[in-house]
Amino acid sequence: MYRWDDSSIVYYSIANPDQNWVDRYNATTLHRNYVGYAEFSRTFADRHAVELMGGVSHEDDDVDWFRAGRANFSNQDVWGLNLGSTGNMWTGGGGTQWAIRSVFSRLSYGFSNKYMLDATLRYDGSSRFAPDKRWGFFPGVSLAWRVSEEPFARRHLAVFDNLKLRASYGETGNQEGINLYDYLQLITIGRGYPYPFGPGGQDQSAFLSGMVSKGRTWETIATSNLGVDATLLSSKVDFTFDYFIKHNRDMLIPVTYPSLLGAVPPYSNAGRLKTWGFETSVGWKGQVRGIQVSARAILSDAKNKVVGYGGQDTYVLGLNYIRQGYPVNTYFGYVFDGLIRNQAELDAYKLIPGVPSDIGIGDARYKDVNGDGKISLYGDAPGQDGDVVSLGNTAPRYTYGLNLDGRWRSFDVSIFLQGVGKRTLFRDGDYRMPWSDWWRQPPLFYYDKTWNEDRPNAPYPRLSHGDIRFWNYQPSTLQEINAAYLRLKNLQVGFALPERLIARARMTRARVYFSGFDLWEKHNVKGGWDPESASHGFNYPFQRLYSFGMDITF
Repeated sequence: MYRWDDSSIVYYSIANPDQNWVDRYNATTLHRNYVGYAEFSRTFADRHAVELMGGVSHEDDDVDWFRAGRANFSNQDVWGLNLGSTGNMWTGGGGTQWAIRSVFSRLSYGFSNKYMLDATLRYDGSSRFAPDKRWGFFPGVSLAWRVSEEPFARRHLAVFDNLKLRASYGETGNQEGINLYDYLQLITIGRGYPYPFGPGGQDQSAFLSGMVSKGRTWETIATSNLGVDATLLSSKVDFTFDYFIKHNRDMLIPVTYPSLLGAVPPYSNAGRLKTWGFETSVGWKGQVRGIQVSARAILSDAKNKVVGYGGQDTYVLGLNYIRQGYPVNTYFGYVFDGLIRNQAELDAYKLIPGVPSDIGIGDARYKDVNGDGKISLYGDAPGQDGDVVSLGNTAPRYTYGLNLDGRWRSFDVSIFLQGVGKRTLFRDGDYRMPWSDWWRQPPLFYYDKTWNEDRPNAPYPRLSHGDIRFWNYQPSTLQEINAAYLRLKNLQVGFALPERLIARARMTRARVYFSGFDLWEKHNVKGGWDPESASHGFNYPFQRLYSFGMDITF
């Protein structure tokens, strides 16, 4: 529990002492969290290991606040609220409350350390939902088989020190996006302007806060996983691999209603998202010509798709947060078809509907992807795409890392490389084109690469302050940037001082080292931007860090 007191006193000048006010604010927050559980574990006949756990939890939060103030105090030394003018005073107050309650359990069973079962059950209730939608049931189960413990494995798979196969399925609930009282029809008091009702009286206005949905409930996240763990060659090599599929069901999404509704409809549990991918790592440790070496490589990837979004299939040019049937944060753009480089090409392209009337030699051409004889964002029929295509999404693909460690006598070295195999990037905002504003300096990579009479084979459209620049540099395959990269994230080199040297100072160990962070990278992002920087380009200059130090143990 904690209490917050906040008071403020303001006066404008000694010459106008009546222009002052006092505001008093007090808030109290009480947060409670209770958890209770019981456990049981026993092994029967030296083969059957059983563990049981069950419990309950309760968490709630109460906030209460009050505010009052007056203005025009005649005395500047005493600031009691009752000394202010009654002609200009205000009060306010309110509070919030929420609670969540859970019942949970787990059963674990193992047979001869070869077959393992783990099952969980959760029953969660939240005050954010209507009473008949408040509770959700979320089970989970995982299975494992240690193949290396089987007699046949010891005969035919002796190269493995340990080999385990895994499978699991589990559900969890999510209430993010649900406000505290969304299932109640709330009334907002006052818009700051009272209404006169009768002589000498003013009353606060009141209005409905919005439409309410009583049917909203938990979003369910269901995850399936298959995996394998292995060590082999006398534990010199270890390997793990996991493949997962995750389904988000009953996601909160906006639902389109007829425009005659006259209000903003509430979000509904109608969205579905599918995510799938893998994670793997392989490690090795051993000696090479007296050098102790260890290495570990890590690789992961994930894709997603909006399976259901209430039937909505709208999109805009550029970045789209949601579109049904595509990944989250997908770019849509035109297919660049080269520059107009002579009068004949210009005359032919100007005949196509949708092409700007002020287009000229050196400007961009885009393909008529759907073959309807014009350049357009949308097709003629409802739900039909125009000439834009999916150009990728913001999610990084094929994230990888490599750790290398070596030790020889008193020397040691550690290297960490990290990177992304695929990432789509489009510049947006002020740096999406040269001269987005007439006074803004274009990015460096456009210099000597834009078309003019002296550079007829340049790859980028001509420079212009006119509206044609928005046509030339709109989202398209021309503007697509491959932001894949490889980075030397960390390098450390150390040397342990000889014991005979440090013994005189009563040290047991002393090591000097050099360490560097973000020392080098390889990428194709234009303009010198860091490959991990934001798309708008407004970020702090990238830093490389170098340090020298000594570790001393007495």
